[in-house]
Amino acid sequence: MPSCVLRIAGSTQKVKKFLATSSFAPASIYYKGEPHLIKSRGHYKISGFNLLLSETDGMSKQAHGAVRFIKLHKKEFDRLRRFKFKEAIIDFGLYDLASKKYPWPTYSLPKNLVLLAATYGFDIELSFYGKP
Repeated sequence: MPSCVLRIAGSTQKVKKFLATSSFAPASIYYKGEPHLIKSRGHYKISGFNLLLSETDGMSKQAHGAVRFIKLHKKEFDRLRRFKFKEAIIDFGLYDLASKKYPWPTYSLPKNLVLLAATYGFDIELSFYGKP
């Protein structure tokens, strides 16, 4: 099932240093040079980790879950920001809701999520996983 994930990427040293004292439990951790989970992608070109922010379905529920998670772990996110990782992306995994009746569905983000993303320097991506 699609979910909302924060993808952090940077140097191996920064990733290891941050995670060594972090209260976060990443969904995955990867290091530069290791074989990618998807073999056709070769080896990881950068180190990083993925943090599950919300495991619900749908943009609105994922966004509200992500806001709750970020606010609940504010001190850890403040610490994360100080590390100045190369990439920090909130990725919303979504099903494509386009239909004949509604060929251009709307996927909107609440302003409090956009403000938190800006505060912490996170980009936002939408990843579509086909039809539900």
